[in-house]
Amino acid sequence: MVGCWAIWEHRNKVIFDNAEVAPEDVVRRAKDVALEGVGDVGVRLEGMRRKKGGTRSEDEMGWRPARVGFIKINVDAGVKEGEGVGTSIVCRDSSGEVLWGVSVGRNQSWEVQFAEATAILDGLEEAAARGIRKVEIESDCLPVIEAIRDKQLGRCMFHQLLDDIITFSLNFEYVIWSYVSRVNKCVAHGLAHCVPRVIGKVVWEDGLPPSVNAAVIFDRLLIE
Repeated sequence: MVGCWAIWEHRNKVIFDNAEVAPEDVVRRAKDVALEGVGDVGVRLEGMRRKKGGTRSEDEMGWRPARVGFIKINVDAGVKEGEGVGTSIVCRDSSGEVLWGVSVGRNQSWEVQFAEATAILDGLEEAAARGIRKVEIESDCLPVIEAIRDKQLGRCMFHQLLDDIITFSLNFEYVIWSYVSRVNKCVAHGLAHCVPRVIGKVVWEDGLPPSVNAAVIFDRLLIE
């Protein structure tokens, strides 16, 4: 399990940070982590990811679960020329347990920020339909999160979509808008890209696809 985790961690660095990773670095990381976990019940990744003499950055913290009483919804969007737009929604509780996942394929040609904002609206609509009252929306698109927080005004389609998001959020008792780096939202990213892009909505109620479940396991290992 530790070896798999080390491979996953370095994979994310290659994909999201364009880092160069040597195989021996992965092996060394796995050995260091395993040694630090000796004597513990299970593997305590809190200690594994701590840098000597310093505090951990957001990326080192890993995915964090929702606040008690809230449901966390990670969203992502993928735009590929000639194939349209795909959005994904992953809903998890305060223990990190996946409640459901959704992916939506659209035959549209959108800019990235518009697609990311659409993913947020999709997440809100799905949560409202399931009776959720307190929700934390987590996205890696900082400009969209900031625009929602600032209630940014404008006349273009993007700002009309922001207005729809802000208005729809009034259906909830409480909404928290959160930004997270790409490295720490691999589950939503994986769900957006794990199946051939098809037009329409796909819902997972009893677990996500196996390739995405691996990311869920690694996320839960990081929860204290």
